[in-house]
Amino acid sequence: MALDALKRRAGEGESPESLSHSLLDLVGQSAAGTAVPFDDDIRQMAVRLAGGTMIHGGRIAAEDRLRGARLLAGCLHALAGGGVHLITPDEHQAQEEGELAAAVYDPLGLTVGVLRTDMGRDERRAAHGADVTVGAYRRFGLDLLHDRQATEPADRSRRTAPAAVVKDPGHVLVAPITEPLTLVEDDASPSHELRKVSRLAAALHDGQDYAVDTDQKAARLTPKGRNLIHDAFGVTDPAGIETLLLEKRVEEALVARDRYSRGRDYDVVDTRVVPIPSGQLPTGVRLRGGLLQAIEVKEGVAVSDAQWVTAMVSVFEYFRRYSRVGGTSAAELMFTAELEELFGLTVWDLRGPEELSTQRQYAQQMSGYLDLNRRIARWSRLGEQQRAELNDLRDRSWEPHELRTLLHRSVDEAVRKELRRGGGDPQRLRRGLGELAAVLPPEQITGIGDPQRLSDTVLTSVRSVCDDHLAADPGTQRRGAQSAVDQAAVYQAQAEMYYRDLYWPDGLDAFEEALMGAHDGILAQFGRAVARHALRPN
Repeated sequence: MALDALKRRAGEGESPESLSHSLLDLVGQSAAGTAVPFDDDIRQMAVRLAGGTMIHGGRIAAEDRLRGARLLAGCLHALAGGGVHLITPDEHQAQEEGELAAAVYDPLGLTVGVLRTDMGRDERRAAHGADVTVGAYRRFGLDLLHDRQATEPADRSRRTAPAAVVKDPGHVLVAPITEPLTLVEDDASPSHELRKVSRLAAALHDGQDYAVDTDQKAARLTPKGRNLIHDAFGVTDPAGIETLLLEKRVEEALVARDRYSRGRDYDVVDTRVVPIPSGQLPTGVRLRGGLLQAIEVKEGVAVSDAQWVTAMVSVFEYFRRYSRVGGTSAAELMFTAELEELFGLTVWDLRGPEELSTQRQYAQQMSGYLDLNRRIARWSRLGEQQRAELNDLRDRSWEPHELRTLLHRSVDEAVRKELRRGGGDPQRLRRGLGELAAVLPPEQITGIGDPQRLSDTVLTSVRSVCDDHLAADPGTQRRGAQSAVDQAAVYQAQAEMYYRDLYWPDGLDAFEEALMGAHDGILAQFGRAVARHALRPN
């Protein structure tokens, strides 16, 4: 088949430009029954798309010609193998694009998968396994998040594709910047703890124990108030993520008490708190943490489950996964500079002078929104790096050698910490290790006075136990490490949202400093959790 010959040439390293001439003839024949034209202008656009260029077509490029360029570029990517994603703003457009792609690609022997929300796991895996996968950005992103949480290979539906071709980059890349994709799970709220928090909040004094931020409709604990809360709840780790979440609950209880009132901001209907449209409750109140639960405790009604963000990905994180991203636009023309600045993408601008003048005026009207996107990009970078670090830990846990390295490192760090704390005293070491001491027979460490020899003996013993457990049941050890990563990711998301609310919009430096501290604590907690699991009998 002619397409197979082109695949061989692509595999031998021939350039897309060289391949495009022969491919144009093949695609033109297969698309004869469609309304999409394929000519040399479209070929030139397709080559640029395949090389990672965004094309602003302007009035000279009708939508059918841009669609032809996307289809031909997708075919150029498919020649190299590994799959290509054709990404649209929404599911309806994905269905239309997918139907046309199938009409053009099927006669060539290329398979097409179209993602839908209502797909089962097997259907979704088949769509991702096609030569060309078509879908809305949101659907691709959510599939990525679900696969990152998989505990067995059979639970994953995606395969990594090296390239993407985007329809309407203003809608797909720029518009979602203000709202990262998230997976949210319900979790039973600790009602007894929330009631205790509410009682303590009622005893705090404005100006002494907390300060009110009227602009953000938030209450912030002072050092004195924070110490009162820590004493009341017996906090042993003031810098820990659980302490941060406890303080967040107290601050939400203060806001529920002082800022929002029944009859003005909400009513209670059939034991449910219902926001009043004209009131001041923020939209998406459940997703902002425990404010709804704090109001429910205040009103004495049943407390709803809390919603926790369990996984998150920003539009920047998502598209950095591709080695090449191209796209076409006929409408979002004021976003040219943002595509270059925010995403580092090359833009081929086909607009004429008159169009440019008119749309620059429109872009000036949008300057506030565009400036917000730039600011969000700056505030997102650190969180993206930290999530990437956690995702890398999870990905490495699938490889046996990497899993063993991860377990050894976590066990070593946990034991070394207790060795330093114990000062070389074997008995203090056993007490400090707690349940980990069960893997250290007393006769192995009794009478060892030399700190270095004690360290070598202990580390050799725990590594041996770790290896025994890993050899006996590697699946359990892998799932334990992945569970610890998933818990760390939940804490990471909560910390990032909390500190963003606290320091936005002018406290970027303070935000990054606080988030780095939280991340260090989260990694330390992750290491302890992995060590406990690695040394526990299966």
